[in-house]
Amino acid sequence: MAEGTAALPRPLEAPALARPQRTYWGMVWRKLRKDTITMAAIVLLLFMIGITLAAPLIGDDVLGFSPISTDLYQRYKPPTWANDAWPTFQEFTTTCQMGTGCQWSLWPAIWSSSLAGIRSCLVAAPGTCHWLGTDEAGRDVLTRGIYGGRISLRIGAYVALISMTLGVAAGLLSGYYATTLIDDIVNAIIMTLGSIPLLFLLIILATLFTLSPEGLAFLIGIFSWMGISRLIRGQIFSLRERDFVMAGRAVGCTSWRIMYSHILPNVSSIVIVAGIFNVAGAILVEAGLSFLGVGIGPPLPSWGNMMNGSLGNFADAPWLVVTPGIFIFLTTLSIFLIGDGLRDALDPWVTETKSERW
Repeated sequence: MAEGTAALPRPLEAPALARPQRTYWGMVWRKLRKDTITMAAIVLLLFMIGITLAAPLIGDDVLGFSPISTDLYQRYKPPTWANDAWPTFQEFTTTCQMGTGCQWSLWPAIWSSSLAGIRSCLVAAPGTCHWLGTDEAGRDVLTRGIYGGRISLRIGAYVALISMTLGVAAGLLSGYYATTLIDDIVNAIIMTLGSIPLLFLLIILATLFTLSPEGLAFLIGIFSWMGISRLIRGQIFSLRERDFVMAGRAVGCTSWRIMYSHILPNVSSIVIVAGIFNVAGAILVEAGLSFLGVGIGPPLPSWGNMMNGSLGNFADAPWLVVTPGIFIFLTTLSIFLIGDGLRDALDPWVTETKSERW
């Protein structure tokens, strides 16, 4: 007689925990958080935006100066903390230009005088210390630099908005209706606008009218959307033949729905990165135009017009060039680094960041 074996009941297995679903934008943010350089650039850009937005508070309560108030008795004054060190520094630069060698023994006196001046400025009352000197009208350079960011950053944002709106719309139409009359019209407009010299046009308009920040941003934006339009047009050439576009046409979707609901999301990464770079490009264009005297004019401060006419006084007042140059450099550098990091994060084929490669 066969003996039966009693089978013990198997313990219940714990249900497997469902893995959280990873979304595309979640993976983008995950890669951005691991990119130390991009995160540092974001912090720097937020700092620059923060001090420009708080310019009235910083100018009135911290520095104690107005960006447009003039004092001709304070023209071309060096930074207050360097009043004693500035003559010694000029003596050092003179020895370097004589051809006999720089007199480096002057630097201990320069450092000690500068440190003593910084300590006195830190405890001084608002309105008594010019941290970065004064300009040709006796206005505080640091206050004007902080206020100038409000105009330069605003122009950059406006130009990016205008150029991206026009460029994306024209690129979608031209790419979707390639080799048709619509494509020919868009290309004709691009070639016509691209052949107009923007500098000469702005010189003429600046002579006839007083350009406001919004007016200057509109003109720059009108003439800066052609590049993004051609870029999107080239991307849509391959996208319009994909299966999801064919399926949309098969179920009766209109051309507008296919372009803005199916094709545009697939080029959104290019649009975002191009928009970031356009902000930095617009800031540089505004700075160059204002430096030439055809952009934002006084008394409104911008980083470009702060350097207008300052090169002639660079030997006697270098802070007039250095201060707006530092503001422009830090802002555009942070924007370019953010754009570069976003380009890597938005690319699904890139699995490592710049900091991990280094």
